[in-house]
Amino acid sequence: MSLPLLAKPEVAKPTPPRPEGITVLGGFALLAGIMLLFAGISLALPSYPRWDYGPGLIGFWIILGFGYVGLPQFLPTVFLPMIVMLAILYLAAGIGFFSGRRWAWTLGITLAFVGIASSILQTITWTQQGDEFFAVPGLSVAVWVLVYLTRPLARNFFFKRR
Repeated sequence: MSLPLLAKPEVAKPTPPRPEGITVLGGFALLAGIMLLFAGISLALPSYPRWDYGPGLIGFWIILGFGYVGLPQFLPTVFLPMIVMLAILYLAAGIGFFSGRRWAWTLGITLAFVGIASSILQTITWTQQGDEFFAVPGLSVAVWVLVYLTRPLARNFFFKRR
């Protein structure tokens, strides 16, 4: 004779699967962190008589693509430490995106706003010098990240997880 079961067994709630966009975003964040770290190191190396003959040119093109070239005009003394700090933050955001942490969502939104602001600043400062809009790739990616992270699918992944 068996006893009647009065209490339902506790079943763990399944965690929602990670959306593919979050996986892609985490990979891009890790890649961006590695590239910015490389750019910061290459710009910090002693250069040739002209900076555009050595590895500094590669770092300059990386920073130009991200839209951070307009910042040295306003923050010349802290530009290289700021690039290295941004690289570390991008690496942390990539790791947080893969693990689905709430702080990674906040960090991703913050980095997107920083990218938008610096791309707009670069566009303003470089068009006054007669150059073209080199900040368009960085601006478009930052806007895409901001829009994607505010969508319900991505937001629910980070906030309804626990």
